[in-house]
Amino acid sequence: MIRKAVGYSRYSTDLQNERSIEDQEALIRKYASINDLALDRLYSDAAQSGASILGRDSLLQLLADAKTGAFDVVIVEELDRLSRDMEDLAGIHKRLSFAGVEIMAVHEGVASTVTVGLRGLVGQLFREDNARKIRRGLSGRVSQGLSAGGRAFGYRPHQVKRGA
Repeated sequence: MIRKAVGYSRYSTDLQNERSIEDQEALIRKYASINDLALDRLYSDAAQSGASILGRDSLLQLLADAKTGAFDVVIVEELDRLSRDMEDLAGIHKRLSFAGVEIMAVHEGVASTVTVGLRGLVGQLFREDNARKIRRGLSGRVSQGLSAGGRAFGYRPHQVKRGA
């Protein structure tokens, strides 16, 4: 019996390449084909952080659809596409498991409690480490007298002194 599957993809910020969703979806399609899964739908959240499930409308819709028995499997490129937060990833896994839905990651296989725990920890550590590095970089710019962000309201960029 061929099982019904859906795919989920996400990229974090609007600074990333929008092709990321298409690339993830291509991997998901190939994985479904190789594993005899009938891919029914693709869900995606563009420019949405994995730090929280809040504001990720497609993920929330996927979870709602799972409750109705609409599919048997969720395919993701990696578990961190679902969440980079330990608690959220564990909660997503728990809700999907309760609904009888299995999570399959292209690069990791079937998600178990152990892989969800490990990948949730690694994803959260990566996100927290990255945030520290970004803050360090912004602080360095400020100490050099440069702007730490985008355009400030009411100011125009200086044509000679970039970043000033």
